[in-house]
Amino acid sequence: MTQAELIERITRLEQQQIELRSANRRLRKAMGALLLFAGAGVLMAQVPASPQNRSVEAEQFVLRDSHGSVRGAMGVGENGTVGINLNDAKGATRISIDLSPDGSPGVDLYDPSGKERATMALGPEGTPGLGLYDANGRLRTSLDVPAAQTPGLAFYHPDGKPAWGAP
Repeated sequence: MTQAELIERITRLEQQQIELRSANRRLRKAMGALLLFAGAGVLMAQVPASPQNRSVEAEQFVLRDSHGSVRGAMGVGENGTVGINLNDAKGATRISIDLSPDGSPGVDLYDPSGKERATMALGPEGTPGLGLYDANGRLRTSLDVPAAQTPGLAFYHPDGKPAWGAP
């Protein structure tokens, strides 16, 4: 192995290590949030039930960080959609979970610039679907099981035209 090949390999390994560290940081943050929610659930379960039924009612709840920035919201839209949005530190929505007026649930994932990159949903009759989008927000891959119960997989060109599909 030549010195140039060795340097190239070390450079590649350093880049992979940087990527792994970044992925590890994201995983630790996600696990921390999961543990926080689980801990909150356990603590809330420990509170003795009051003799009277108590509730808090609103059309929208907003979650803010210590600096006052909106980090999440839960509410009911004008069209009857119920949803939860979670935002990153810059205020961009990164995940949304919603239930449409007809009862169809959906989960959407967004990139740091706010573009939808993945969606998972059930139609009104319970038919599942998954969509993956490119950096321009165009559908590039879809997987679904329509009412006929025949699964379908499709890939799309950058212009949105079908490239390949089965069946």
